[in-house]
Order: sequence, then C-alpha cells, then structure tokens
Amino acid sequence: MRTRSAVSVGAFLVWTIFVWGIVRVRNIMGDAELTGSERTWPLVLAASLWVPAAVLLIVLVVTVIRKKPFAKAATVGVAVLGVWTTLVWMVRAFDIALVSDRELPFILVHLVLAVISVGLAVLAARSLRPDPALTPNLL
Repeated sequence: MRTRSAVSVGAFLVWTIFVWGIVRVRNIMGDAELTGSERTWPLVLAASLWVPAAVLLIVLVVTVIRKKPFAKAATVGVAVLGVWTTLVWMVRAFDIALVSDRELPFILVHLVLAVISVGLAVLAARSLRPDPALTPNLL
C-alpha cells in the first residue's frame, strides 16, 4: 500500500472515530434532556459511522504492518463509508443550518466538521484509486 494512501485513509478513519465515536457519543450520553429511548437513534447513527471506521482502521494497520496491498473489500468499504459520511453530513448540515433553531457559532462549527469530514472522505477514496501507470491499457 502506498504511503500516501495509508495516510489519507488513516486520517479519514481516525477523524471519523474521533467525531462520531468519541465526541458525538459523549455528547449524546451527557445530554440530560435525552431519555434512554431518545438516545437510541443518535447512538445508532453514530455507530453506523464509527464502528465501520474502527474495523477499517484495524484492517489498514494490519495491511501496513504486513506491507500488503489494501484488500479490495476494504477499498470498497472505505468508499461506502465515504459516501455514507457525505450523506449524513448533507442531511445534518441542512438540518443544523436551516431547520433547527441554533446559534451561529454552533452552525459554523458543524459546517466546518462537515467540510473536513467530506474532504477527508474524498481524499481517502481518491488515494485508493488504481495507479494509471500500473493499470494495463485495454484499448
């Protein structure tokens, strides 16, 4: 696996785990206004992002240690997680910025989080594309 790919994918996965697995879960569990059942959907949504990111991060670390190519399934997993990340942030950004009654600093922070998350997802996916120099010309 190329170093550039490992760094790009690793940054996306670590960021996703930090944002959704640490910060978001802590915020959900620390919100005294949420009852047990009201926490369920936000926790499921957060888990749908950080759990696959954690699994893929383990695969990435093992791949780098063994100096092997990133498995095709893991490459697809990163792409799918990137698409899911983008969709979640599109919905959340729209809701936070235009629907919910939020203060400007809250809106700006979440829009920055969205831009960083989607940007890292794009970088990770692009870094895993096959190198054209190594791909045979089929024409």
